[in-house]
Amino acid sequence: MGRQLSTPTAILLGSAMIAAAVYLGLRHGPAGVPTDPRPAGGAPSPPADAASAAGSAARAPGAGAPARPLQAPAPAPRPAPSVPRDEVATQAARALEAHRPALIERCYKPAVAAQPAPRGVKYVFNLTFDAQGRQLARGIIEDREASRPEVTACLVDALPPVAVAPPGANVRVDVPFSLP
Repeated sequence: MGRQLSTPTAILLGSAMIAAAVYLGLRHGPAGVPTDPRPAGGAPSPPADAASAAGSAARAPGAGAPARPLQAPAPAPRPAPSVPRDEVATQAARALEAHRPALIERCYKPAVAAQPAPRGVKYVFNLTFDAQGRQLARGIIEDREASRPEVTACLVDALPPVAVAPPGANVRVDVPFSLP
């Protein structure tokens, strides 16, 4: 009868092999990215022997120049919104209120006709607007005490994107909303 590894031992050995592969892969950097051959002092390292000196002369043009480390450009600072966040939230609340009659007719009344309780539903809309005032993202949080999943699903489908006056920068606001 042959000897077999136990499951914990096999997991440990597999993890060690993966860790070694990751370590060795990270030491050499990503493929195709030149590494800086200079030591910490900044001067080019001298060739170890004449064979390596001859090999360095046969390199591609520009290969002898010191490589510059790759750096991601610094992110541009985000401009502060020219319109206060409270004003954007007020505008978003007005835009949601403009859709209230259509949402009551399309989403709320059919749900109440099918099942009368609970009477009211409460939500918080998470809205993100770009610098021009267009909606970038929208999320809906429903109150567990006053929840109607069919109304929430209908709101997601029926409510068009909301727009506000251009705030000058990306702005995220939370807007309470309830039906009826």
